[in-house]
Amino acid sequence: MTSPSDKQPPKQSALRHVGMVSAILITAIGFVSQFTLAHAQEQVQSHLRFDQPMYFANVPAEYDLQSSTVYQSSSPEQSPEVPAVPTLLPSTDDASNSSTSDTETFGEEPRDFNIQFLRTASVLLKQGDWQFDYGIQYSKADYNFPITLFPSGVARADIKRRTIQSPFAVRYGLTDRIQLSAALPVGWSNAQISSVGLFDDSNSQTGIGDLQLGLNYHWKYGRVQSTPDVILSFGLTVPTGNGQFPTTGISQAALANGVWAPSAQLLFIHRYDPIVYFYGIGYRYQFERQFDGVEVQYGQQITYNLGVGFAVNDRVTLSTTFLGQYQAETEVNGLGVPGTIIEPLRLRFAVTTYRRGKIIEPSVQIGMTNDAAQAIVGITWTL
Repeated sequence: MTSPSDKQPPKQSALRHVGMVSAILITAIGFVSQFTLAHAQEQVQSHLRFDQPMYFANVPAEYDLQSSTVYQSSSPEQSPEVPAVPTLLPSTDDASNSSTSDTETFGEEPRDFNIQFLRTASVLLKQGDWQFDYGIQYSKADYNFPITLFPSGVARADIKRRTIQSPFAVRYGLTDRIQLSAALPVGWSNAQISSVGLFDDSNSQTGIGDLQLGLNYHWKYGRVQSTPDVILSFGLTVPTGNGQFPTTGISQAALANGVWAPSAQLLFIHRYDPIVYFYGIGYRYQFERQFDGVEVQYGQQITYNLGVGFAVNDRVTLSTTFLGQYQAETEVNGLGVPGTIIEPLRLRFAVTTYRRGKIIEPSVQIGMTNDAAQAIVGITWTL
């Protein structure tokens, strides 16, 4: 006969069974979890070989799987040798460089194309590199002056000059600091002089202009948003073209001045990504030459410029340049000619684009004074 104390209520019996089942499930889940973790560790070790040191960007380190901690070795020589792995991060240790000389690299160093709008005035070519320019340019200049009528009276005479030329040029990187250049324009020039109701005369010339030789020296390297790059340039004009001087009083068409002229310029370039601005000053001396038995020496020139370039993206740059020049009085047979002091000022706007290894640069120049050409429009391709 069973005593009342031996009998348990149905509710307590059910709870005891639920507790037993829960304990069994928890034990099973723990066992499965430990087995899964051990299997995962074996897979990781078999693929990544954590028994040898790991190298991140040429820096040896040992990884502890249990604590998930990376221990950096005190020196690379104390770590076992492992094959070099590809890395994009440069090593600054000489010993590491010597031991990883065969390291494979991916890609190439990015090039800065946004400074190419200054390719003729700066030093952008590496040693052995070269560039070749070709294109077409049209310019128009109008002048007027008073003439005396016989026996009395004054009238106005007008001169119109039109020029179409192709500016061929080549540049070569002699060293990383020195860039050589040569330019020779080829084209057509026309001069028209007229006075309403009195006369109208026109003449033209086709051929080559003066040869321009240049040397740009990267005197000082600057720092971005700090000190400027300093470029020292030397030039020489060789009178290869058929220069003309109006010894008869009639303006002649010409593609060149026809005189020897050395020059020098100092250019400063500041970089504030995406903006580059620059300014410079120069001097040009024009030697004396004889035209039709008349000794002529054009006035000496002081040049100055100021400009800015804005990088729209990594391949397109917009630029604006102010070009100034002061030319002293011209002398004929040792005597100054009144009214020959000129100061042509111009504004130049350009878009420089780089695509498939070629630079394309359309440009427009606008004259700001009566001594400057009213308009110069052109496009240049650079290979």
